[in-house]
Amino acid sequence: MFCPSCGSKLPEGAAFCPACGAEIAADAPGLCSACGAGLPDEAEFCIECGKPAKPAMPEPIRPSRAAASGSSRGGAGLIGFSDRYNCPEILSAARENKKSNIGCMWISVFVPLIGLPLASLLIDEMLLVDGVVYGVGIAVAMLIINLLGLRRSKQPMWEGVVVNKYSKERRKHRGGENENYRTYTEFTTVINTDAGKKKIIVEKDSNRHMYDYLSVGDRVRYHPLFGTYEKYDKSKDRIIYCNVCSMMNPIQNDRCKRCNNLLFK
Repeated sequence: MFCPSCGSKLPEGAAFCPACGAEIAADAPGLCSACGAGLPDEAEFCIECGKPAKPAMPEPIRPSRAAASGSSRGGAGLIGFSDRYNCPEILSAARENKKSNIGCMWISVFVPLIGLPLASLLIDEMLLVDGVVYGVGIAVAMLIINLLGLRRSKQPMWEGVVVNKYSKERRKHRGGENENYRTYTEFTTVINTDAGKKKIIVEKDSNRHMYDYLSVGDRVRYHPLFGTYEKYDKSKDRIIYCNVCSMMNPIQNDRCKRCNNLLFK
């Protein structure tokens, strides 16, 4: 069963959603017992998952994948890449996103450049020359990192297929004592592009959204304006990610519940 509020999968017998905290009413009227979606009055089948509203009723005959693909392509369908990435509203959001990234870039450059020399004047253990050297070094590093990020946003859109997924535990030294290590799990999703290149998505610990969202065999499109991914076939999904702000949304939403931008459907 899935949460009717946010679309997250619920543990068996859950009284509250672990993702958003919404109360889950058992066999609530007007809700699908299979996926938790709202049901119109007198509905015999769920409009979201197709399961019968009453357990005793037979399930409907589903159309073939080919028929579904031909009938639901386009901005409003769940099979096929969305054309909303090119609409004026989304392009405007991309421009605002770029302005915000440029602003953050200059902040990340000037804070260490000015802050560390000033800190050296207040800390007896730090010489002014050290503050200047460290400040310049960190500022240059941040500038390079941010320029590479802006460069990636100008790259062309690409498509590909997920070919592999795997996880691995890693250890990172925290500094200080020799045994001061942090253990974390790294989740990797591998995509082969149509151009024959390999793209890798690396996520850590609970920040594993694409690892959970994408499956081996899924066809995806990368949107460089936002650095996000879109799945070709969303017809079996309960959630959809906002390509503008990366917020998780119930699949029935047309707009993101956080940034109010159009979802790529």
